[in-house]
Amino acid sequence: MTERVKSLLEIMFHTGTANPCQKLSAEQMYEELLERANIGEITEEEVPKVTTISNWISGFSRKWKTAMA
Repeated sequence: MTERVKSLLEIMFHTGTANPCQKLSAEQMYEELLERANIGEITEEEVPKVTTISNWISGFSRKWKTAMA
């Protein structure tokens, strides 16, 4: 996963953390990344699979909760 994609996923994650009404599922994050690929912000090859995004969310969430503790 590229650093740009990780950065976008972190932004989506933190947006959902700050405002639970805007929390996105892995599928919704995938769709958002596809939209960004369609407008040329990232390439389609950079868009990870939904399962990869889901695993990233799990790992990032654990690290974030540990950092906040």
